Amino acid sequence: MNGETLLLVVASSAAIASVVGLAAWILLRLVTRAPILVHLVTVAAAAVSAVVGGILVASNAMYLSETDVQLALAIALSSGAVAILVAVLLGGRVARAAGVLRSAAADLGAGVPVRTAAETGLAIGEFRTVLDELAASDARLRAARTEIERQEKARQDLVVRITHDLRVPLAGIRAQAEALQDGVAPDPDRFLTRIVGQVDRVDRLVDDLFAVSRLDAGALALRLEPTSLGDLASDVAADVRAVADAAGVTLTVDILRDAVVHVDPLQLGRAIANLVANALQHTPSGGGVRVVVEAGRAQARVAVHDEGPGIPDGDAEQLFAAGWRGTAARSPHAVDITAGAGLGLAIARGIARAHGGDVSAVNAPGGGAVFTLAIPSTGASPTPSVENA
Repeated sequence: MNGETLLLVVASSAAIASVVGLAAWILLRLVTRAPILVHLVTVAAAAVSAVVGGILVASNAMYLSETDVQLALAIALSSGAVAILVAVLLGGRVARAAGVLRSAAADLGAGVPVRTAAETGLAIGEFRTVLDELAASDARLRAARTEIERQEKARQDLVVRITHDLRVPLAGIRAQAEALQDGVAPDPDRFLTRIVGQVDRVDRLVDDLFAVSRLDAGALALRLEPTSLGDLASDVAADVRAVADAAGVTLTVDILRDAVVHVDPLQLGRAIANLVANALQHTPSGGGVRVVVEAGRAQARVAVHDEGPGIPDGDAEQLFAAGWRGTAARSPHAVDITAGAGLGLAIARGIARAHGGDVSAVNAPGGGAVFTLAIPSTGASPTPSVENA
């Protein structure tokens, strides 16, 4: 076979393969919604047809005898038929794997747990990856749905509690105002003092609700400045010292290692004050509350130790849910510093997290509970000091 004939054979075979490929492409475009098995068989048939066409062209170009041409054609057709049969068998395996993925997608939409590739026995690598991704997405969606339901229930409970907390002081204000209006109040000045106190309580509750809404929305504006954490804790203790004294609770501030932190002193002071208020509310008369300030290279911490009944098992994380008040074991003490709606710890944690830190709670080995506010440290001072009530 000379060069010209070889070039003609190659060109003819390429032309036949192109025509077959174009026909297969048009067919696949027409049957876009057909099962994957149809697509696989079409591709296999196109490849076999292109090879058979090339063999026929080559046979004619080589001027073989009619018997040789028929033999070559028989070999090509039989081989092509077997190849298509193999494609059908192997395509069926791929189609079944695609069916598993289709069922998994349907389960994901219907809320049915999606099984992993290991659980279904899926053997094709790419399909296994897709199925595992679907299973992981299903797990994330379920976790998110559970969290949304939990938050929704918490919001409903919070609304109920806030409604009750607003009704109590408002009912007292109304009753005392009516007594003053009717002129039947035995001691008007005392009634006015009580009304002012109840108005202050409602005002604190509204302020707490506003703070929680800003924290939930991530809209808390921080005015950061270098602040001594020890001085901030001491100032908070000084603000509530009279309340602690009146309740017969000893309030102590221990600065083991001070730290200069880049924080919003007003907001962080509020977080520390909420922790101290919580400790005072749960410490009986004659007990003590200890505020400990210490700092390391990475973190600065304010730990508030109380001598209350401690935290019941399973309540450590719920303590920081907005509106959660806990069981009777940690029912409010006679000391009334916060608005009483169960928002103080949620606000403290939200403020700490806004500063890149967090608040945690554990039971102390010797009794009582320890609430620790930790934030990133920017500098530490080795000068310890102790301030007692």
